[in-house]
Amino acid sequence: MSKRKTISIFLLLIALTLSAFESGQVNFALVINEEATSLDRFFYPVLPGDTVSISVVSKPSESFRVQNKGGAVQVTAKANHWRYLAPARKGDYTLTVTNKKSGEMIYVTVIVMVAAKEQKGEYLNGYRIGYYPDATYKNRKKYRIPEGFIEVNEDNKDLFITPHFQLKQFLCKQASGWPKYLVLSPRLLIKLEHLLAGLNKKGIRSNTLFIMSGYRTPYYNHAIGNVKFSRHVFGDAADVYVDVDGDSSIDDLNNDGKINMADAEIIYQTVSKMDNDPEQHHLLGGMGKYNKNASHTFFIHVDTRGYKARW
Repeated sequence: MSKRKTISIFLLLIALTLSAFESGQVNFALVINEEATSLDRFFYPVLPGDTVSISVVSKPSESFRVQNKGGAVQVTAKANHWRYLAPARKGDYTLTVTNKKSGEMIYVTVIVMVAAKEQKGEYLNGYRIGYYPDATYKNRKKYRIPEGFIEVNEDNKDLFITPHFQLKQFLCKQASGWPKYLVLSPRLLIKLEHLLAGLNKKGIRSNTLFIMSGYRTPYYNHAIGNVKFSRHVFGDAADVYVDVDGDSSIDDLNNDGKINMADAEIIYQTVSKMDNDPEQHHLLGGMGKYNKNASHTFFIHVDTRGYKARW
């Protein structure tokens, strides 16, 4: 083998190593209230002064510590269990949960929201929210009016809330100044991280998904003619596709030289496999596939409504 070819192969191996997907998973699970994750970066929205239950599940059972910047952490009688008292002031605060033996860590951004009761008419601090439906859909609790909104500004918009997704990716598309407000479910982010990891396992190298539409205010949702009980207005839905080259079009995921529904179908089938996995039943939700038109490329809708729906 020539020296030049040896160097080329070496450089290729380096490139492949550098481009390898990092899932961001650790070897223990953090449970915040009823939300469990093994992601090394996570977020959890709370109301001012809320008390949150935090616990760790690990095998074998090991010792952990919790450190906080903002709020207060209280040790309980249970091993690896704490209570966290959130600050009374809106903003982003940090919790770190560390395995004392291995040093593995989960970094949690606790986001203290602005209470929904602060909304005046259709507006919250100048940002137009509109009105949520008075009645819930079929009395399902996931269709209740949100109790609070995440405030997003120029200082925190770039915040990574999980290993591969930033706060700004989920903002409503309506035109406005800062601050903007957002409803966002941690469970949706867990599902999107699983989806991204699943696509990478199939050889589709991407470090994030393009979020064509995340949260929608009821005002914006009505303006674009969507149904009033859309999961987007409740913060647990996203319209997604893979766009590594940044051309605002889904990539050729099946490498057939064409851009068509077959590429979106790969995302669809990846989500279907997840929804049929008993270990991911808590992430179950709706899914739909959409054809390209003058406004957008092919994409897949994903949500975590709690039951299977397809269109």
